[in-house]
Amino acid sequence: MGLDHHSFTFFPFGALFCLTLLCFVAVRVFAIRYRYKDSKQQRRDILAILKRRVAEGTLDEGEFQRLKELLSK
Repeated sequence: MGLDHHSFTFFPFGALFCLTLLCFVAVRVFAIRYRYKDSKQQRRDILAILKRRVAEGTLDEGEFQRLKELLSK
């Protein structure tokens, strides 16, 4: 290993493995956060559409509440 000759040799594959592992974890965390943010945005968009339809009169208040409950599940 180099310790018996009073020198230290750097083995780069361990550092490359750790760096690769860190990159995989960072990409996975980013993907999870992006997916969660996207689903929250879709829910807001659907609620905005329902509210607009209630304002236009195409939906009554009872239907709006039922659809909102289904959406929250």
